[in-house]
Amino acid sequence: MSTNRITAAVRAAAVTALIGLPALGFAGAAVAHPGGVHPPAVDPIVGSEGGPCSENRVGVDGDTGNQLACVHSPDGGVWTGTNGAINGVHDFGSPCDSSVEDRSQTRDGRVITCTPGENVWEYGA
Repeated sequence: MSTNRITAAVRAAAVTALIGLPALGFAGAAVAHPGGVHPPAVDPIVGSEGGPCSENRVGVDGDTGNQLACVHSPDGGVWTGTNGAINGVHDFGSPCDSSVEDRSQTRDGRVITCTPGENVWEYGA
């Protein structure tokens, strides 16, 4: 099998695995919100750690299957590893507990951060 076909197979398997994690409860516990449980976020973007990105989105490394977050700097966006720190799916502006929660994602796959003091989910990773 060629390297391109192997890489494509790894990417497909990684995306499939990450999409299934929230449904199985492996993506972290979500805070209860009025209206019940939120559906899983959209499919993650396939990228590579250290590679360029253009949106504040959650992604997956196409080579390793590791979770990524697009972090912006003055030079543009860069995919960085999250060490599994993005947990659950929450609504922007909904309550969180900054003593136990750090980063999550919205239903449309955007990275959100639990702000200390205010204890609400806001954009900015």
